[in-house]
Amino acid sequence: MKSMRPGEANKRGNVVTARIVPLLLLGIIGYSSWVVTDRVCLNYLINPPASSSSHRNTGAAVAVLVIFYLLLLITLACFGRLIGTVLTRPGLVPRGEQYWIEKERKHRDESRRTSASGKEEALTDGEGESSGFTPGKYRRKQDQEAQGRFHAEEFWRKDVFVCGWDGRPPFCSTCYNYKPDRAHHCRELGRCVFKMDHFCPWVGGIISETSFKFFIQFTGWAALFCLHTLVVMAYYFARRRGEEGHFLNVHWLLTLIFAGLFFIFSAGMCGSSLQFAVLNSTTIENFTRKTKIWYLAVYLPPRVLERYHASGRSDLRLISYPRPPEEQFEILQRHGATVSNDSDETFTRQGYDGVASPQRTYHPGVSALSATSPSAVSPTPVGNATTTTTSPPNSSSSRQNRNSGIPSHQRTNMPSSNPSSPRTFAILESPPGANPFDIGPADNFQEVMGYTLLEWLLPLKPSPLVDHSDPRSMYKLGPEVRRMKSKAGILGIGGGDEDEDVIANANDRDRTGERQGEVTREKRSRTQSHSRCRSRSPSTRPRPRRRESESRSGDEEMTAIGRRKKKRKRQK
Repeated sequence: MKSMRPGEANKRGNVVTARIVPLLLLGIIGYSSWVVTDRVCLNYLINPPASSSSHRNTGAAVAVLVIFYLLLLITLACFGRLIGTVLTRPGLVPRGEQYWIEKERKHRDESRRTSASGKEEALTDGEGESSGFTPGKYRRKQDQEAQGRFHAEEFWRKDVFVCGWDGRPPFCSTCYNYKPDRAHHCRELGRCVFKMDHFCPWVGGIISETSFKFFIQFTGWAALFCLHTLVVMAYYFARRRGEEGHFLNVHWLLTLIFAGLFFIFSAGMCGSSLQFAVLNSTTIENFTRKTKIWYLAVYLPPRVLERYHASGRSDLRLISYPRPPEEQFEILQRHGATVSNDSDETFTRQGYDGVASPQRTYHPGVSALSATSPSAVSPTPVGNATTTTTSPPNSSSSRQNRNSGIPSHQRTNMPSSNPSSPRTFAILESPPGANPFDIGPADNFQEVMGYTLLEWLLPLKPSPLVDHSDPRSMYKLGPEVRRMKSKAGILGIGGGDEDEDVIANANDRDRTGERQGEVTREKRSRTQSHSRCRSRSPSTRPRPRRRESESRSGDEEMTAIGRRKKKRKRQK
């Protein structure tokens, strides 16, 4: 039996705990329901004991039970929807093809070592090309199905995406894939998660963009349910102690403690989650919310890019996609992947058709490309070297070839069949603490909870933000993006603006004062020339004098009339 590393054991322990704790929570709810129904309502309010001086109170018992089970029903509905979403749609980012290649390679190495040591020889038969329907293959099939809906490597087809200083999105060295906007790697699951909030064992797993709404609803209704139970138990416990003197029942006491503890916990979680929903943040992002600097890659359309080049500007950092395949291989190698001549066939077999041929003539040691150094992105306009039309791994061309039914050995040297038009992006930097996804408290709340009161209260529909079909960005962009564009001299590109104009010249900004001075001097010269023409024209000279005299005589006349009226009033 293989020994498990300590870190791996902790991860597996957390996952097992997350599967057991929800059952424990349901057990506590069932126990509390029995205490409230049987011990309090039936055996105390409806049928009071002989030792108690209280009278039969059926109306109070009915009211308590109706409110209790109504809140319990809604709470269980939210809990069931939350558990179902966490287990079936946890919001996992599909792994890259290189992950499965590395896994198969490690599996082959382990089988070779096992066969060499003479242990478990049966496992070495067909390990490299095992058949059957194993759990590992099932997970891989799930990833491939998810890739049919979302392709993390096609981030550059969005008009705006989150990137690093060099214009490339963060790359996960475990999943071997680019992280989408606001995605994080979950240590417990070993997967990248869309808009990950936190790992919660109380609800069975990860809270992400797919389950965050249901988590808020569950904690909110659970807080009301626990509050109702707490008030009922505390009131009747105090009342019975006053009637019987030294009344102490372990069931009453445990239910009172459970209600108090879970009310504090659920109310606190609901309040903090609502705060994050209003701020358009997550638990992870909140740690650096006031100091984080966001880097965004903003698409420059060809017409805008031509204006930028024609203006002579060189202040923006630009990057073009798709990147050269050599750069992609170097990124994989930097993150621990085995990319060598021995793995060419493996790469081609797994669908890396668009980069199989260039990889044969590529030498990582000679390459000058770098995925992490700031020098990888030049502040000058991007040339033809970086504006390549070769698709990166996992691109649409790779998927077309993979689904075409052509044997892998016949597709080894096939070029990419889907040349993508290059897209150039400007790399913008936000001020510390600014959130480019903040679209306002009300809109932030609606993006998570929905647009109607019924959607806010009941787990009917998923959050609107799970729809990533908008070509502009994965998530809605706030006014901060427009301020970033304005500061960089770019307006109306992405973020919903129709105008694709650019304030094209950085020298114009540097010479704003000079231009304003020239305009002022021009206006003065025009005014002076116009006044000279008027002074030279004999026909226009007496007109203002006549008008002035007429206006003066009119004023004197009005003054005289006013004096006469005053005199008449005095005489009367």
